[in-house]
Amino acid sequence: MRVAIFDLETRKLADEVEGGWDAIKRGEGGITAVAVWDTKHKRMALYDEHTIEACAMHLEAADLVVGYNSASFDIPIIEGVLGRKLRLKHSFDILISVWEALRARGDRKVKGNKLDEVARRTIGRGKTGSGAMAPELARQGRWAELFSYCMNDTELTRDLFEHIVRTGGVNDLFGNHLTLKLATWLMPKDEAAHGS
Repeated sequence: MRVAIFDLETRKLADEVEGGWDAIKRGEGGITAVAVWDTKHKRMALYDEHTIEACAMHLEAADLVVGYNSASFDIPIIEGVLGRKLRLKHSFDILISVWEALRARGDRKVKGNKLDEVARRTIGRGKTGSGAMAPELARQGRWAELFSYCMNDTELTRDLFEHIVRTGGVNDLFGNHLTLKLATWLMPKDEAAHGS
């Protein structure tokens, strides 16, 4: 299965755009960087606002697209900038899966589950910065730092996803295993074979 794991950075923050987060999700904040890790080629592909159609085609070619908060942030932004819907075969949003698992066990608290927080307690490392710094890096023309930051987030998402596929979940706020609901084809082979 070909998996594309990705992250993006916007040109503007929500407080810099009239309409805030809704405008950002419509693509009005622009895109400065997208990093896509592709399991077929075992390498990172980088895109910017000038190559966003190629980025869309890359994501659409994958059997599965993985992101963190991608369903309500990254994907709508790409669609807004493109002016069309992405035609993804399958997608897996790690954050949504975490929220669903917490709610399924009766936990109403969904705070404390940002990528940095979940990754630190699950795989022992976190982000190298904050997405809030990305627009400033772009304004200053510090492209190497910007793309490096975006790539690091993609690598973190990839490693977290690989952990989820291996173990079936992540660590919750208390360090306990939180089992995520995975499609059968994402489950570890021994679990999928037993139908659990």
